[in-house]
Amino acid sequence: MNEFGWRWISASVAGTSHSGTGNGCQDNHFCGLLHSEQGTILFAVVSDGAGSASRSAQGSQLLCDVLLAQASEFFSDRGRVADLNPRMVANWIHLFRDEVILQAHSEGLSDREYACTVVAAVIGPQDCAFFQIGDGALVYSDASSMLYSLAFWPERGEYENTTFFATQPNVLDQLQFTYSQIAVNEVALFSDGLQRLALDYQAKAAYQPFFRNVFAPIHRAVGNEEVSKLNAQLASYLDSPRINERTDDDKTLILATTTVDALANLSIESPNSK
Repeated sequence: MNEFGWRWISASVAGTSHSGTGNGCQDNHFCGLLHSEQGTILFAVVSDGAGSASRSAQGSQLLCDVLLAQASEFFSDRGRVADLNPRMVANWIHLFRDEVILQAHSEGLSDREYACTVVAAVIGPQDCAFFQIGDGALVYSDASSMLYSLAFWPERGEYENTTFFATQPNVLDQLQFTYSQIAVNEVALFSDGLQRLALDYQAKAAYQPFFRNVFAPIHRAVGNEEVSKLNAQLASYLDSPRINERTDDDKTLILATTTVDALANLSIESPNSK
């Protein structure tokens, strides 16, 4: 989509580990524009449902819906990006938890069955706020730099292959939040299924070639029709053998940009496969 200077593509695909379970993809996401007194706001969120939780796909969708509703209400009521803070975001997530508890109770389940993570970006014309609970990651660049920066390193839980979830009662303790007065021109959000491809674990940083190459097709696209076609191509790419041989988990990727320079062809290599 291409509107108000932003263009973006996104996709969520099931991991190969789910092919025999019938669970399908437990990730959900949203990317779109909100309107405020300070101008157009890009709002993007990725939520990864826990593979061990039976209702995590419903949980991740509900979390996206609640955050979108709260952000829309906030900005329609003269809110600004600079007014966001960790406690306000935690309150939004507590509203999600309240919905989960009601739904779980009606089905005779534990709220743990709706466990999911969250990575989100709120980007205004000259400032931004990012927040996260659990794993997955957010990478961004601004007009003053050609480099992609990592907002937060993915959070792990107490044990190996565990993380924190938005359904946990101590949301404020696990919430990572940052606000910056910078003009972001590119942002990528992704679930943990892409971490080994998109992050340099040795440097604990974004893997620059990955992001230069995945953004390139959006830069080259001419008009809304070409950008829209890239959504299907992105889903096919995320479900391709070259990606599935490196990860069997669900994979979600949102790519949003205000930059239209032509770059190199899409050719992605993981820093951890060398």
